[in-house]
Amino acid sequence: MLTGTARNGNWHVDFAEGLEDRTAGTGFGEQQSCAGASWLQARWHDALTEDELAVRTFLSYDSVMDINPFAVGNEDPQFRRSFRARFARMVRWLELHPLLSKTVVQLSNGELRRVLLAKALLKDPAILVLDDPFAGLDPRRRDNLRHFLDRLAAEGKTLILMLRHADEVPLCVTHRLTLAGLRFVAVGRAGNRSDAVTEIVLPVREIRKATTGKPVIELNGVSVRYGRRTILRDLFWVVRRGERWAITGPNGCGKTTLLSLITGDNPAAYANDIRIFGHPRCGGESLWRIRSRIGSVSPETQAYAEQDLSCLDTVLEGICTEEGEVGAIGPARRLLAEFKVLPQARLPFGELSSGLQRLVLLARALISDPELLILDEPCLNLDEKTRRHLLRTLEKVMRTRPELSLLCVAHRPEDIPGYITHHLVLPARG
Repeated sequence: MLTGTARNGNWHVDFAEGLEDRTAGTGFGEQQSCAGASWLQARWHDALTEDELAVRTFLSYDSVMDINPFAVGNEDPQFRRSFRARFARMVRWLELHPLLSKTVVQLSNGELRRVLLAKALLKDPAILVLDDPFAGLDPRRRDNLRHFLDRLAAEGKTLILMLRHADEVPLCVTHRLTLAGLRFVAVGRAGNRSDAVTEIVLPVREIRKATTGKPVIELNGVSVRYGRRTILRDLFWVVRRGERWAITGPNGCGKTTLLSLITGDNPAAYANDIRIFGHPRCGGESLWRIRSRIGSVSPETQAYAEQDLSCLDTVLEGICTEEGEVGAIGPARRLLAEFKVLPQARLPFGELSSGLQRLVLLARALISDPELLILDEPCLNLDEKTRRHLLRTLEKVMRTRPELSLLCVAHRPEDIPGYITHHLVLPARG
């Protein structure tokens, strides 16, 4: 069995014999590991990802169990039969069938989380440890995952969940530990839990107003298809200077695809009628000159960020010139101080928690004084205190820079900053 005792605010964990080896889990760290030696834009380049690992292979018996293909042994065939049964259940319960033919690098943030959860469960662990498993999921997916965890608990799995929101707590939870300042400050039984699915609505502090600024983004009948699947169909959309857009919709509706068209990471941007700052994507305009006017933060940029680079140098990457020259350190240090991560300036980026990494990347996005700021799930992995600080900082930026245009993708209403002027809702796609 697994036991724990509190000693002077520290938690000591003891495993019964053999139980430690039957523990599996997942979190954002595993997503960063999956990035590996790949590259940020690989998800959008089908023709260049033939050598990448397919999801079906990633979830195969040999991959999950880390089997050496050259090893010779007397393996019990029952192990593989039970694995096949678990695999079929994971595919059905986690709705993985449409993902099996994709490569791992092509998965969205929410899709990768489901695949990593399946890989952990395919090991048939006695204890399952999940760090922020609901992050990046739309309300329906969050609801499905809660019921899925209840089902696992009913089958005898021991679950240890690191959660940030009350509506994420599944009914099976029996005990709660409260962590503050790297110490457990409360231990007890779980209280009442919410079973409600919250649909996205804009915060009441939003400001709706008509804008007449110059177009920053123009999409004219944009469509994106992957094989037989249509992600975006005949989208007409204009974003003007000073407009702040919230972009919402269920997982898989094309939110991140839409952002990749704007940044130019997706090659489909050059096969559609798209203008950024008045320049057509297919017009031969320097990609660097357009990108230098855009600041962006996303789970993908975090996963693919150079882990050994110092936090200060990570921020300075945001003001690198076309010739590779780096700007002054002063502005970078001031932003790190404003985001309360200056003490970590000299630490490697990979040594920070995922929440602090997100703040460093936001500083990098803002240091170039961009005309367009793109935020894809900006509050992902942030605790409540850091989330409020981040949103207050964003709102200060928008108050003081009325010409700044903003695109913000979120699945929770409380993760959308104030001063939003418009709301784009993308429909579900089959």
